[in-house]
Amino acid sequence: MADEDDFGISSMLQEPADFRPPPPEGHIEIFERNCAAAGSTSIRVSLLGSHPLWGHHLWNAAKEFANYLDKNRELVANKSVLELGAAGALPSLVAAFNGAHRVVITDYPDPDLMANIRRNVELNMPERLADESVIVAGYRWGSETERIAALSGTALGTFDVLILCDLVFNHTEHHRLLEAVHRLMSKPNGVAFVFFTHHRPWLAEKDMEFITRARDEMGLNVSRVAETHTGAMFPEDPGDEQVRGTVHGFRISHPVSPADS
Repeated sequence: MADEDDFGISSMLQEPADFRPPPPEGHIEIFERNCAAAGSTSIRVSLLGSHPLWGHHLWNAAKEFANYLDKNRELVANKSVLELGAAGALPSLVAAFNGAHRVVITDYPDPDLMANIRRNVELNMPERLADESVIVAGYRWGSETERIAALSGTALGTFDVLILCDLVFNHTEHHRLLEAVHRLMSKPNGVAFVFFTHHRPWLAEKDMEFITRARDEMGLNVSRVAETHTGAMFPEDPGDEQVRGTVHGFRISHPVSPADS
């Protein structure tokens, strides 16, 4: 992986809407679920062969959060779900299988990324695209938030559950991501799940700034819900393998006021 603060992503996020990288050849990865819930024990995940926004990997954080959802199906059952930076969209697919009534899957509005996400829904649950209970949409963090809010299907334009998997490595985007979470997470009972790995151990503190800023700057409640060693995504990378191979999971929510009790 690159050593830059954001892996070069910030420059990509500033490209015009018609930016289109060369279409890469991809492959399908089979994700085996830990339960037989929702009538499926495996999910087919199409992945691009390569992509400058790192959307061509099925990240360990996404796998771990998918497992977490299968162990806690009530978190999404009959709820609205929004995934940011979805890449292969595995967590969104699991949320839909576990009974979410609406799932909005977003990533940077690159045609290859969008087409691949749609393919993943079509591979696993084409009927959910047909009835628009699963929606795929491009989203640049920090802009067009009202358009995404309108997809929630609610009067307030908010979602019960937000999913962020392996996004906090992009340090330059923390503020935009936090603004999106604060705006799009339902009050008072909405939650956001942030799962990630310190792929660059020497920048672990900067990764964690997302969590501390959510608590200290946004006034949100933060709690750790997972810490699992999965092995490093990229064995050849430098740094402590134990650090690079551990997925951390946090739950973020709005503070509860006396009026909400």
